[in-house]
Amino acid sequence: AALGGSPDGSLIAALGTEGSAWVVEASSGRRIHAFQAHEGGGFRLVWNPTASCFATAGQDGQVRFWDPVAGTQVESLLMPSAWVEQLAGSPSGDRLAAASGKTVCIGRASGSSGAGGAAGTGWAHTLGGHRSTVAALAWSADGRSLGVACYGGVSVYDSETGRVTAELPWKTSLVSLAISPDGRWVVAGTQENSVQIWPLPFREGEELAMSGYDAKVRSLAWHHSGRYLATDGGQELMVWDCSGKGPAGSTPRILEGHPARASSLAYQKTGHLLASGCQAGRVLFWNAGKSSQPLRATALAGAVTALGWLPGDTQVVAGCQDGR
Repeated sequence: AALGGSPDGSLIAALGTEGSAWVVEASSGRRIHAFQAHEGGGFRLVWNPTASCFATAGQDGQVRFWDPVAGTQVESLLMPSAWVEQLAGSPSGDRLAAASGKTVCIGRASGSSGAGGAAGTGWAHTLGGHRSTVAALAWSADGRSLGVACYGGVSVYDSETGRVTAELPWKTSLVSLAISPDGRWVVAGTQENSVQIWPLPFREGEELAMSGYDAKVRSLAWHHSGRYLATDGGQELMVWDCSGKGPAGSTPRILEGHPARASSLAYQKTGHLLASGCQAGRVLFWNAGKSSQPLRATALAGAVTALGWLPGDTQVVAGCQDGR
């Protein structure tokens, strides 16, 4: 379901759809811990980028915080309802947002005092009244804003006050969400196999739609500069240039090389490389700002379901449908 690396890149944590969690040594692949994180199933996993602690969310209505060295839970936070399907940590590591049903909770992230220390202080804000089940969450680079996507559009909140700062309307369901690192754009994949983009600050009529996809766009990846937006939505990847006045009227760079539908995308935190995985188990690496040809290919045994760069930007970790 989800995976990620510790701040120093030494440990990898993975969460399976059945709710089990693993902690693995990155250098050797040796499994250090395996435990049941959530009864019924798991959905999301987030490492705190400034502390040795990670959080998971699942079907039991809990956000749980874990000490990766001891392999033990240090705290849990209860959500208003079961099925905590969304979990997202701010880039600075000081805030965490979770969604269950139509409700979003924002709180201080755990682990500021280190592993085994206080794991959290509860939820600071509970945001309700959304039109439907929350489909995606996205933080701004500075952690001040949180985007919440559901049927009918995106609401942007001030994470300090819990107040709405922008309403970005769209007529149907949204399935993915991302805010550009420079704060200029909010983008979402839609139910109609397209990408919707809103400039910030938003004025009605300035929204854009980018279509031509074969399937729903569930993976959105921003280059750290905010210039390039990579999207899935079929076998081909599309990379849009969002510099200047944005992608309106432009043609994206098409990346071909996956033998099956792409399923995961991730840009390096500070470099230029894009990693992509597909349902046939192929992982490709690209410098999409310069070329449409992959730089390297790796074949895995199972469909890629999660993908991410470890801290340091020199290694990629992939999770597969067969549990590896």
